[in-house]
Amino acid sequence: MKIYGKKNAIDALDRFAQSGRFPHALLLCGEEGIGKRTLARYVAMMYMCPNCSNGRPCMQCTVCRRIAERIHPDVVDGTYEVNEIYSNMGINKNHAKSFRQFMASCYMKPNDGDVRVIVFEALDKMQALEQNALLKCIEEPLEFNRYIFTAVNKTPVLQTVLSRVVAINVDEADEAGFTEALAENDIPAGRAAELFELCGGNIGAALELEESGGDIPYRTAAAKAAEAIAAGAELDCLAAFNTLKTRDDIFDTLGILSDIFAAAAASKAGKAVSGAFVGQSEKLASRLGSKALTKLYDETVKLYGLSFTNPNVRLFAAECTSKLFGTLDKR
Repeated sequence: MKIYGKKNAIDALDRFAQSGRFPHALLLCGEEGIGKRTLARYVAMMYMCPNCSNGRPCMQCTVCRRIAERIHPDVVDGTYEVNEIYSNMGINKNHAKSFRQFMASCYMKPNDGDVRVIVFEALDKMQALEQNALLKCIEEPLEFNRYIFTAVNKTPVLQTVLSRVVAINVDEADEAGFTEALAENDIPAGRAAELFELCGGNIGAALELEESGGDIPYRTAAAKAAEAIAAGAELDCLAAFNTLKTRDDIFDTLGILSDIFAAAAASKAGKAVSGAFVGQSEKLASRLGSKALTKLYDETVKLYGLSFTNPNVRLFAAECTSKLFGTLDKR
């Protein structure tokens, strides 16, 4: 298992390990495809590898290899145990019961060592019911349990949960690491350079884009919506949102838009921006003021938190467009 990029995240993890105060609960944050799952397995190795040097796992021993291959019995992927919850907006008693049953199983002792690592993906997509069920586990952790959560954005996560985890941003790969990773997937350097322009250092997004034949709906929609906002074209923005078919796609689109608005604000302040969607960020920065960009970012974050509560995708697409352009009317 290779780690590409993520230098800032790994440096933060190293500091925790070397201080002797490694958190029992971590939240890894970053956009879809950035490598949160891979980093979660690396963190599991940090918790469990018997040959750690200065906190870093050897990545060669039996424990590390089993974690890398996702066959270690004490690295439990909670997402797959409760994935029905994530695909249903309504929480019924059966879902809640299955979740509680899974959490109860976490009180059993580890199978093959002194530590169990439980990974929950998409914490930001979990309903308050599940987040509150997790809260007791991370408030009063058993001595053998460690928790790793992932999220695209922290905004929908309950503050009571956030206060009990350590959040780490997962950074993208640089161009050299990006090119190397794509070469391992039989993508030549020339094409990798093109994908780097489109996806920044997001390896997962680049591989998905290549596999899809050139289109990832939520990335395309985010780019078109950003361009429409820069141009003041409300109908074009609505058309971009209306290409999305699921709440997941709207959720991911809003996550990317918040990053675009943040980058645009940084560009407006004279800071260099890089990675994906640079053109959209710079176009917004050239046409809107800092105050408007901040309002757009804030409104997008609010909508992001609501994207899994609205009952109708089409209506929510219209609401997103209305709210974002409404912030511009208030300038």
